Amino acid sequence: MCRRTSQRNLRMFSHHSHSGEYVAHGADTLEAVVAEALRQGFHTYCLTEHMPRLDEAYLYPEERSGAAARDLRGLAELFGRYVEHAARLRQHVDGMAVLVGMEAEACDRQHVAYAKRLLQDFGSHVQFCVGSVHHVYGIPIDFSQTLWDSALQQAGGNLKRLLADYFDWQYYMLRELQPEVVGHFDLIRLYLPRDRFWVELGTGAVSDTYLGGNWTHIALVSARIVSLWEDVQSRVVRNLEYIASYGGLVEINSAGLRKGLADPYPHRDVALLVKRYAGARFVLSDDAHSVSQVGTEYVRTLEYVENVLQLEGLFYLAEASSGPTALEAKYMSLQEIKESRFWK
Repeated sequence: MCRRTSQRNLRMFSHHSHSGEYVAHGADTLEAVVAEALRQGFHTYCLTEHMPRLDEAYLYPEERSGAAARDLRGLAELFGRYVEHAARLRQHVDGMAVLVGMEAEACDRQHVAYAKRLLQDFGSHVQFCVGSVHHVYGIPIDFSQTLWDSALQQAGGNLKRLLADYFDWQYYMLRELQPEVVGHFDLIRLYLPRDRFWVELGTGAVSDTYLGGNWTHIALVSARIVSLWEDVQSRVVRNLEYIASYGGLVEINSAGLRKGLADPYPHRDVALLVKRYAGARFVLSDDAHSVSQVGTEYVRTLEYVENVLQLEGLFYLAEASSGPTALEAKYMSLQEIKESRFWK
């Protein structure tokens, strides 16, 4: 599957990835994804398949067979096979560091507790956790516009409240899991409407028609939606200060660009707060779900890192000498990263 190659000029990373072998909405085998990362010249590629779920309410359509108990049991068994497979790849891939992780599914409190148990149970192989929030009020906010709209309605049709509740729930996840990498920090923006959506700047109420006064079209404020209200920004700052307190890392996730957003995750209004309150401890991720998505949008992401955020370098996870699965955060200058053969 993999060929030997020198690590000279291998200076590219991803701390978040998936495959069709272990997630229903992906494509291609895990080995094919790893082989593509090796072919492109990655220095480190992290495998982070989703944790299984406990409740049929959180099964996605492509995971349902009509027998919920069997579907849930199958996901748990699949995760166990993933961990074993990833551990073998970690040992046998030459010329590229393969790290084994897990993406937490903070669907509700029960699943956050389950994530903690999984990290303990599989601790002999799983080296780190990507802590992500895909649900608010138990509703997926990155699956479809319809479900995002449902979450907004659950928030009383108030965008400020939806954002505040999203970051409050993220804070709970952070405190419980202390993930080494925080995944797509502002994923809540993915389905933020781009048309026929007005916001009342004082209250955060929304409408599909212009009501005059303090009502503003979303296009005029979407780029700064997180910093628009102090109630929301203060929650972001709180979360970032907590991440900094335990030494966590925030991913710059190129999937935001792949999915049509103006910036990677996190958008610049949040990323600049990461610089100020969390020590600019960014890592790079492609969040690939297939071979075709490995390294996707990294050129534009580099431009974002260099020209918008004006970073001088990025962090990456590396194996440490303190234990068989121990990791440490290392730093590489942007100049070194730009010299990688990945860009050739």
